[in-house]
Amino acid sequence: MFCEHCGETDGEETGIDHDERDCPWYATEDSWTADDLEGVLRQTASGIPPLTAAVELLSTHGTWLPRLAERDDLMVADGETGEVYDLDWAALAEAANGSQLAASGSELRILAIAASLADSRVPVRLGDALTGLDAINLGRVLKAIATANGRPEAGERHV
Repeated sequence: MFCEHCGETDGEETGIDHDERDCPWYATEDSWTADDLEGVLRQTASGIPPLTAAVELLSTHGTWLPRLAERDDLMVADGETGEVYDLDWAALAEAANGSQLAASGSELRILAIAASLADSRVPVRLGDALTGLDAINLGRVLKAIATANGRPEAGERHV
C-alpha cells in the first residue's frame, strides 16, 4: 500500500493496513503549512549565514518543509508563549540517522547537511553526504555552503 503523506510502500513502519490518519506526516486541521514554517525559519535565520543557508537548502530542495511543517515534535517553541521559532536541528539529524523519517537516501543527505549547517553540534560526514547527490542537489549544497560562509555569490558560479 502507498501512503500519499509519507511515501510508505512496504508497511514496515506503519503496518500493511496503514491508515493515513496514523501516519506521522498526516496533516491535521491545526497543522502548519510549508509557507508558515518557512516564514518563521527565515525570520529566525535573518542575519545568521549558516542558519540562513540551512533554511534556503531545505526550501529550494522542496521536499522537507512540507513534511516538517506537520511534525510539531521536531519544532522548537518558546517556553512561555508556545510560539514556534525554529526546528530542533539535532533532533532532525537524529531522526534522519535513526531511520525515523520516510525518505530517500538523497533526501536524508540534504536534511543531514542542512542540520549540520544550522547547528554546529550536528556532525555530518561530507564525503558520505555528498556521494549520491545528483547535480541539482549538489549545486544546492554548494550554494548553501557558500551562503553559510557569508559568500552566497560564490555558490552561484558553481550551480
